[in-house]
Amino acid sequence: MTWTGGCLCGAVRFESDAEILWLCHCHCGMCRKHSGAPLATFVIFPAGAVSWTGRQPSRYRSSQDVERSFCPTCGSSIGFHRAHETSLGLGSFDRPDDIAVERSRSLHVMYGDHIAWFDTADDWPRHETRPSGVAEEHAKHSGQAIV
Repeated sequence: MTWTGGCLCGAVRFESDAEILWLCHCHCGMCRKHSGAPLATFVIFPAGAVSWTGRQPSRYRSSQDVERSFCPTCGSSIGFHRAHETSLGLGSFDRPDDIAVERSRSLHVMYGDHIAWFDTADDWPRHETRPSGVAEEHAKHSGQAIV
């Protein structure tokens, strides 16, 4: 399947034929600031698996290993990028309903930072920080160039 999406004004567009690695609701403070919402939902692809078919998004380095992307025209949040993965905001997809929610690959991260009065109705696993394996994967790629 080809995944497509973009920003509010349509200047930034993306597509990918890659398999989705995982889907997550992130509750960390940086994702809340970037999205303006109580949590941010991301669809994660391998780095290099997303092509920009419209204007390239602008990026802001929010930490040593993360660059957050947004449209330079309308300001829409697009996602964030690490050396080994590209995470795109679920709301930026043209057909978000087509993204399969699989219990084995859908989860909450940084749930220890969640807003106490806000939660979702799903039954996805909730990880106080990141699940085992993900933190190790991020550490392995720490300091590498971001694609």
